Amino acid sequence: MSNVITKNNPLPVLATSISGKFRESFETLSPARWSVDIGAGDIVTVDGNAVSASYLVVSKDPLAAGTDTVVSSIDRFTMPYEVAFGLHMSQRVAGVEASVELVSDEALMPVEADIEIASISQSGTTLSVTTVAPHNLSPGKRIGIHSVSDSRLNYPGVTVATAPTPTTFTVAAGVIGVLPSVTAGPVTGGFVHARPGMGRAQNGVSMVYEGSSNNNVSVYVRSAAGDLLPSGSAAGDHRITNGSTTSQQLVNTPRAYALAPATETRIVTRVDSVQMMDAGVDSTAAPSNRLRRTQVVPDESQNYLMRFRLSANRSVTRPVAQIVSITKSASATATVVTDVPHNLNATSQVVIFGVSDVTNFPALSTPTTVASIVNATTFTIAIGASATATAHGGYVSLANGSQGQGGAISQSIISAQRSANVVTLTGSATWSGLIHGDYVNVLGCRRSVAPLGTAVGIDGVYRVREVNAATLVLEQINATVSPSGADIASVSCGGGVIRRSDVRLSYVRLIDYERLRVEPVTRPGGDAAETFPVSVQSGAVAVAGTIAEDGPLSSANPVQIGVRARSSNPSPMSASGDAVHALATMIGAAVVKPYSIPDAEWSTTMALTTTTAQTIQGAGPSGQKRHVTAVQAINTGAASVDLIILDGTTERWRMPLPVNVPVSCEFPTGLQLTAATALNVNLSAAGTVRFNAQGYTSV
Repeated sequence: MSNVITKNNPLPVLATSISGKFRESFETLSPARWSVDIGAGDIVTVDGNAVSASYLVVSKDPLAAGTDTVVSSIDRFTMPYEVAFGLHMSQRVAGVEASVELVSDEALMPVEADIEIASISQSGTTLSVTTVAPHNLSPGKRIGIHSVSDSRLNYPGVTVATAPTPTTFTVAAGVIGVLPSVTAGPVTGGFVHARPGMGRAQNGVSMVYEGSSNNNVSVYVRSAAGDLLPSGSAAGDHRITNGSTTSQQLVNTPRAYALAPATETRIVTRVDSVQMMDAGVDSTAAPSNRLRRTQVVPDESQNYLMRFRLSANRSVTRPVAQIVSITKSASATATVVTDVPHNLNATSQVVIFGVSDVTNFPALSTPTTVASIVNATTFTIAIGASATATAHGGYVSLANGSQGQGGAISQSIISAQRSANVVTLTGSATWSGLIHGDYVNVLGCRRSVAPLGTAVGIDGVYRVREVNAATLVLEQINATVSPSGADIASVSCGGGVIRRSDVRLSYVRLIDYERLRVEPVTRPGGDAAETFPVSVQSGAVAVAGTIAEDGPLSSANPVQIGVRARSSNPSPMSASGDAVHALATMIGAAVVKPYSIPDAEWSTTMALTTTTAQTIQGAGPSGQKRHVTAVQAINTGAASVDLIILDGTTERWRMPLPVNVPVSCEFPTGLQLTAATALNVNLSAAGTVRFNAQGYTSV
């Protein structure tokens, strides 16, 4: 299924009011519900054809920079509201931002002009910038750096750390985290540009999926055209943890496009708070609360719309030229000839992919500084080992901010053919990094047979139909997007494949509701008759079940019920006042002092003849004690003696033993010894005594 919106097919905008709820599963893209503004080279369509998968795809062109595609709801709604959506992405790339925004429909704030750079340098992980005119920047401002001659300093997404003077500021972190350690500059030229975290809306909430990690997001709140309040580190990395944005492949079969989200994200905006949370799709577990804001809340009097925005930063790493030929002559340094002016300089860092001869010209995925500039379409660079060889095809990307090419597939195309507009590519190795339903660009597909270096004619945008070892089958997304043409027999060539940054939205649900606020005790009085029962919650979880053993009592878990069955004594509690369970035997019989769990009971029999102490039971386990419940003895010697029970070496109990008179003694409350000493017994004088004792071990 597909429904592509183009600039030649604009959608009307109509302000209405949502009553009750708004649901969208993207079986189609209705012009009555959505307005679309497409950036150059981008794609907006509906996809999915199996296992109930249907999703809106907003696909970013990897060849373009400084472009935006925006999909906005026609309908409007008011606060309070709760929005749930299932967003998933093909990949995360530094310099490509996917935003989910709930913003007011007021006039947009003014566009911020670029700021010209007078001097820029970096020492370690700190970037220092001096501007030609006052920059009006403050710590926490979202910016990008572009058009600096040293490509390492063209950072696609950073945050102002300090602004010590009107014309100077520093940067230490951004969407790539802490800046890579670099020593560069100072150089002149280049520009600073603003990165609107909310598309210049005056009020709203925005979640910006930026950076290369699949498990984080930057969250922003704005009220009354004020500054954005960011999540994360205000003067550094704004990202916080969130659920995975990786698309889940429900079935792995050629021609089956069944991609789904792993995470459901929710945004709840009220008059006094904004809250973000997420949970696994279809999960019965409680959502994870990610962020709550009460200090800044959007204006409740405005009308709001949903907006999905996909942006490519001006300094995102992207291809700048195709490779017509690449040559080595007994050297590891190659001479590269490009199809168009490459616009590189002696400090430019590049990456290279897709050369037909991967043995002598392997993929150069780590940003590498060019060796020299020969002319406008020729440069040299170290790649692979020393060799004498010539190859064709592939592409060169300018590596801005020391970032590699997002979505670059490391395998090269070594042959290609087209039949009925289905393109089959043979790779230099098993294709990796692609799944059925991904959108890709084929780039720099050039012949490695005569006429050498000429275009094969299949460069363009496709959907992955089949991945089978070293065979990759691509098909048209639709007739208006993918290239078409006559069949092409299999031809040896070079060329690269780039996975596009696809944002996929499987569903959106909005609940527009009236908030009911309840106070357990009414104001100003305390009339309990005017209250009503509520379900006590701890965060998002209702109070239920039992407190964990050895867990402290709290408002979140005050309930303790039942009896714990044990076959051994538990460890002692870690602190006075912690919860402790009542004990029962394994069949549920209650354990009541002075008796114990049968498994914890002990008994002993021994012969005593001297005043030397003998051990009845060793020192108790950590925190536990020995108890004596009964003693039996008979003196068969020639004279009376005393029987003595010792707590280690300290006498605790003494009893005289007449000759040949059986003696038995029970201790109703138990004879308790300290935990760290042994239970010992001896005689007051030499003799002959038969001795028995019983007891148990407890805390």
